[in-house]
Amino acid sequence: MLKKYVLPVIVCLCGVSLAQAQIQQIRDVLPNDKVTSLEINPSMDVLDDNDGVSLSKMTMKGYYKFAPDMTAGIEVPLARFESPVESKDGLGDTTVSLNFGRYNEGETWSYGAVAEGILPTATSRALGAGKLQFNPSVYGVYQANENWFMAAGYKQYWSVVGDHARDNINYARLRFVVAYLSDTNWWAMIDPRYYIDYDNKGQAKFQPEFEVGTMINEGTAVYLRGGGKMGGNMPGADWTVSMGFKILYL
Repeated sequence: MLKKYVLPVIVCLCGVSLAQAQIQQIRDVLPNDKVTSLEINPSMDVLDDNDGVSLSKMTMKGYYKFAPDMTAGIEVPLARFESPVESKDGLGDTTVSLNFGRYNEGETWSYGAVAEGILPTATSRALGAGKLQFNPSVYGVYQANENWFMAAGYKQYWSVVGDHARDNINYARLRFVVAYLSDTNWWAMIDPRYYIDYDNKGQAKFQPEFEVGTMINEGTAVYLRGGGKMGGNMPGADWTVSMGFKILYL
């Protein structure tokens, strides 16, 4: 059971060790993430560690800056669902987004908002939620100095239309981030997240994540992210791991 997770973790760790320059942005936390960019993001969500149920993705992410404070994005995942009884490969659900962020160099406070849509493009029931979703979010950032910042945000997940046999989606994510931005080319942050299910009274979960990353040069960056459910009765992945490779300023 453990062996099939070893290779993805090793690949993630090796990717992080390659980097060396200056941090430019952390997506969806700092509102100065307003550049045209491309990202490759392999990830694995272990849905049931005991029974060997997992969902792996290779996601291509593109962002286009079309105004000083506005960026449009699209994320297209190739996915694989694996369990003891079946395996499915194909396209996952596609994410489109419109990002607004107000940030001026040297300011202590900044803020942003994201209008996100999830399109039910998955080619198999196991690879997506089966619902068209609208997931808006807002966040604020306090930058204490050049090296430390804190951010807080709220995100709402709503299903609009879709497969009537699938559960409706109506839950929220509360998030508080503390991050350190090094003068010598790397960053680290803790990202506690609390989820509340509004359709199922009493269901919630605490799922903290962490991230470390660095710049390879002025135009490329890599990061490693991981986390898992540490409390609560809301369904979700037991643990998750992902890495990203970003090409900036296209």
